[in-house]
Amino acid sequence: MDFRKVAIIGVNCISVSMALGLKGQKDPPEIVGYDPNAVRADLARARGAFDQVERNPGRACENADLVIVAVPLPDIQEIFVAIAPHLQAGCLVTDTARLKGPVLRWANELLPERVSFVGGHIIPNPAVVGFDPLEELDAASADLLKESLYCFTAPAHTSAKIINALTRLAEVLEAHHLFIEVDEHDGLQAGIEGLPDLLAIALLRATVRTAGWQEMRKFAGYRFALATEAAGDAPRRHATIFLNRENILRRLNLLLSELMYLRDLLSQEDTAPLEEAFLTANEGRSHWLEEREQGMWIRSDALGERKTSSAGKQIGRLIFGERMLGWLTKDLDSSRER
Repeated sequence: MDFRKVAIIGVNCISVSMALGLKGQKDPPEIVGYDPNAVRADLARARGAFDQVERNPGRACENADLVIVAVPLPDIQEIFVAIAPHLQAGCLVTDTARLKGPVLRWANELLPERVSFVGGHIIPNPAVVGFDPLEELDAASADLLKESLYCFTAPAHTSAKIINALTRLAEVLEAHHLFIEVDEHDGLQAGIEGLPDLLAIALLRATVRTAGWQEMRKFAGYRFALATEAAGDAPRRHATIFLNRENILRRLNLLLSELMYLRDLLSQEDTAPLEEAFLTANEGRSHWLEEREQGMWIRSDALGERKTSSAGKQIGRLIFGERMLGWLTKDLDSSRER
């Protein structure tokens, strides 16, 4: 599938970097952009990301082969409603949200059957971006997405043509593609985004809402501010947590078990078990930070087979899941050997 016209709905660092990466091709597509903030859309066009800017999301999608929805998660439903009547038959629609289950449901409910939808989530290489939030357009560039991890969550009926088109899209951006089941993706997100948000809220409720806060606040400084930073965007974060609540509840139960374990250690007279718990946790964190600095989360042994596998295997993963497909492949290989 060759993309002659691409519509990008929503202007942010990731979507503009995608546009610049597509523009870097020998025969680039026409790219039309839209954002509710017209100034941001015009800035992206001035950067060379867009050939044209529309003031209406539906018009931006007309005659597009590929539509990339890059608005915040709570706004995706409204965008789907707005663009649905304007999508041509055979169009591929994807998104960039960090949560995939709700987006897939909305796409199934609101987008017409004449188009295909596959969820997308780009994770920049930590060796390139570090811990930068990537919120400003100044950070956008085609190089930003090189060696990134481009996750796709596709329905089981997704055709080989669409799978190959998505694989090609990742290759154009010089990213590693990863087809992952939606439940697995959102389950992983629950641990690294949902729990920190809830911890920040719990910490604030256990401090600023207590009788001793008027005196306690005099001692609060950088560490307290850092630990509670996630509460700063409460309206959007609470909506994301609620949409992923089943996965987060499972992670929350594990966290509660760990808190109870630490409570039990504190109730003992012996300090050694508590010290061991701190040391073990610190070792895990240090190892994670070391891997992030080197970009080692993209490992050839983990992704190489997925990156080079055929469309048939990609679709097999979507239909059967990773574990079941592994069993089926193993049985098939055994029968061939016999």
